[in-house]
Formats: sequence, C-alpha cells, structure tokens
Amino acid sequence: MRIVMTGCVLGLAALIGGPPALAQDSPDRAKLHRRAPLRVVVTPSGRLYRQCTDWHVIEHRAAGDTVVPRFHCWWAVR
Repeated sequence: MRIVMTGCVLGLAALIGGPPALAQDSPDRAKLHRRAPLRVVVTPSGRLYRQCTDWHVIEHRAAGDTVVPRFHCWWAVR
C-alpha cells in the first residue's frame, strides 16, 4: 500500500507542476520497486529426483553473437 500511495503522490506532484519528492535516477526510487525473488520449494517423495541436462547455444543479438546456457529438467524415478 505504501508503494502505491507514494507513486500517486509523485504522479500528482508532476501533474501540478511541483518538484517530485524523488528524482528519477535517485537510489531511493529503486528501493521502492524492489521485490524479493519468487521461490518455489518442491519436496517430492523419496523415489523421485530431478534430472537435468544442459548445453550452450549461440544467440544472434544486435550487439553481436552471444553464447548463452540452456537447460531442461524433468522428474525421474530412482
């Protein structure tokens, strides 16, 4: 709720023409929108485990070709 209210106050100050409480490049502004990473904890039965394979691929990007990792995982029975 505090983040929403702060955003409304900043938007209102910009509409009225007053100076915003926080500058766009202020480090305090970055703290307002920071969230904790989402984590999902899965505890399967004792017979299952997660089997993974990984490889690298070349992606063609505007800045040039880039090697990026890829992986695929699945549940397997012991």
